[in-house]
Amino acid sequence: MSSLDSYAYSEALSLFQPRLASWESRVYGRGLAVDNFGEKAEAAIRDAEDRYDGLSAAALTGGGEGGLKERRAKKQRVMEVVEDGIRGLWERQMEDVRDKVKRDFKRDMLRNFKVDRTTGEKVPQDDTGATPGSLMRKAVFDFERRTEELSVPRLGLVKTKASQELSNTLASLIDNFDASPAAQLKVMSTIKKSASKPKPPSDRGVTPTFHLVSMIRPDGFGNLQGFCGYNFGGGHTVTVGVCNDADSPEVLNGFGGMRPPLVRIQPKVNIDIDL
Repeated sequence: MSSLDSYAYSEALSLFQPRLASWESRVYGRGLAVDNFGEKAEAAIRDAEDRYDGLSAAALTGGGEGGLKERRAKKQRVMEVVEDGIRGLWERQMEDVRDKVKRDFKRDMLRNFKVDRTTGEKVPQDDTGATPGSLMRKAVFDFERRTEELSVPRLGLVKTKASQELSNTLASLIDNFDASPAAQLKVMSTIKKSASKPKPPSDRGVTPTFHLVSMIRPDGFGNLQGFCGYNFGGGHTVTVGVCNDADSPEVLNGFGGMRPPLVRIQPKVNIDIDL
């Protein structure tokens, strides 16, 4: 290998490797996509190729057939390094987008998965919600939109095959979604919430209860007091009290100097309404 070819090889790679390191740090280190990756990758390939061709062109003079083969082999090695680095980044970014789209698709499917609170059975899809087919089309469209700027046509790195593979994967997820752990967990959670929810009272209506309170106040100064009661069932009660305080000054003052009634009866009705 001529020293000129070696120099061209080194310079071509030194032009590409800083870009590669920056992209790898973003993609592998931070999990982020490279903005306009396809366009930048195409430019990096052209720049590396032009740098090598420009610096090694002088080696063609007087190099003979052997020199030409050596130059081609060296250029091929340069381009392999460049293309392998770009191909690895493309595959990783495509994988990241595919995983993100699949996660969003599963989330939308689970959100659209309705369960009967009583039986735990799947509720048939109505006309107001999104269908699995429409969710799949949305996911594939989102994937194609996100990967559009990742394409590197010069290396055959395009989204067509990946998009078809994603469609097949999502179709399989739809077919098996009802039996998936996420769907079954939602069924169990729905049934559990329904079982723990307070039940409304089974007996509804209006229930009146009657209470009779009577007070007997004979002569005396309040040195005798007593109460008795009786429950008739159904909430109906009678309560009778006795207090011999009719001659007590405090009681007389409370009645304007008059003696209180000997017997006082106070009926009361409670109405219990259950809705």
